[in-house]
Amino acid sequence: MIPAALIGILAINRLGAIHAVVFGGFAAGALAQRIEASRPVAILTASCGIDGNKPAQAYRAFVEEAVGISPWKPSRTIIWQREQLSWHPIRKTEGERSWQNLVKSARARGLRAECVPVKSTDGIYIIYTSGTTGLPKGVLRDSGGHAVGLHMSISYLFGIHGPGDVMGCFSDIGWVVSHSYTLYGPLLTGAATVLYEGKPVGTPDSSAFWRMVEEYKINTMFTAPTALRAIRKEDPENRAITAIGQRGGLRSLKALFLAGERSEPAIVSMYQDLLKKYGSQEGAGAHVIDNWWSSESGSPISGIALVPHAGKDRKTDKKEHPPLQIKPGSAGKPMPGFDVRVVDDEGNELPKGKMGNIVLAAPLAPTAFRTLWEDEERFYNGYLKRFGGKWVDTGDTGVIDEHGYIHIMARSDDVINVAAHRLSTGKSHPKRSLPKEKPSFSRRFSYREPRASHNLAPARDRSVRGGHPGRAQGPDALRVRRHE
Repeated sequence: MIPAALIGILAINRLGAIHAVVFGGFAAGALAQRIEASRPVAILTASCGIDGNKPAQAYRAFVEEAVGISPWKPSRTIIWQREQLSWHPIRKTEGERSWQNLVKSARARGLRAECVPVKSTDGIYIIYTSGTTGLPKGVLRDSGGHAVGLHMSISYLFGIHGPGDVMGCFSDIGWVVSHSYTLYGPLLTGAATVLYEGKPVGTPDSSAFWRMVEEYKINTMFTAPTALRAIRKEDPENRAITAIGQRGGLRSLKALFLAGERSEPAIVSMYQDLLKKYGSQEGAGAHVIDNWWSSESGSPISGIALVPHAGKDRKTDKKEHPPLQIKPGSAGKPMPGFDVRVVDDEGNELPKGKMGNIVLAAPLAPTAFRTLWEDEERFYNGYLKRFGGKWVDTGDTGVIDEHGYIHIMARSDDVINVAAHRLSTGKSHPKRSLPKEKPSFSRRFSYREPRASHNLAPARDRSVRGGHPGRAQGPDALRVRRHE
């Protein structure tokens, strides 16, 4: 997670083009699949990645092998040279260029790319999620709906309203969580975002997250339950969070959001007790909030909103109203734009408290996908065909209780039928759920030329300041302008 990754993405936005970020930990074969599927005109990459306290890992071999494997050959590979391990030699005859040298050359010649207006329905990025066949599915995000939905959810759900607020989303930019709430969400509303290249433990120890909360005065933190389990394993007595909490270092933190996998009630309750004692003491205090979503949804399908009245009045100054009751083990209630139902295998709605397939009624929230990149058939077969187009299949099973709270129990293919009873592996073995997100380190990404969407878009931490959409904040600021 280096600033160049975000700057590169915003530069692609400025050109009106589409980007596709690939997690830096993927092997050459997986990268080649995504190059072939998205057909980028250029690859932007760092010279190396840093994984915790391990030696820097060179990316050159991975990238060159992937390009060699893929039938599609990008015309350019632009490399951000990192001091830990550089990429040499740069083969200009093969289209390789130094990112830093290109920037220096453009400045010396006074070159500046103007913003390119695009339609609100044009794609802004492709994010790949694996399918049951193992082939990547390219979720396409719309430009206009993506911006509108994130601008609302960052304040409504996460309590980040603008300048002076700080978001700490500790997820790799290769995953949708970081796209939405490390990059676009905070900057669209003018807040600050914290970039972290490292792991919850080992960089240097289990205090990493809590140290950043103290140093950068983070108001809302977002991570995966796996990260908290790693911290608990390394520090079972909670010495690190207690030490920082006792000196008042966590008073800025209003909420800890969890997503990416099922959160067992025990870990939610443990951190809720700790943050109630050491987190923000304003209003209703600090909260631990589970939320549920996917690459396809682009923003949380369910959760507990910190400032729900911001949905009606975006300029409200009443920000300390207590949220709804939090139920450990529940992923909260549906967020605006998502109509969540539970149905049986024939698509019939089930009563409250009955476990079944969790589906969404159309239309979806504005952040959600409307198709897969150049694959309408797979879009229909994967999400609509099972229930005859009546519901969008999420692939998850669970229940909605009598109070409207959603409980995600397992993936649909993890449900076991025993003596005509449906048993969830999430309920039977809560500690064996598999994470959808992975610990973060550097990544590679590519971009495509503008194209209209289909019918249905040692470790370091850094703070990047945001501004109002379309307003430059400094000589190196990149403005993103979107038009209907």
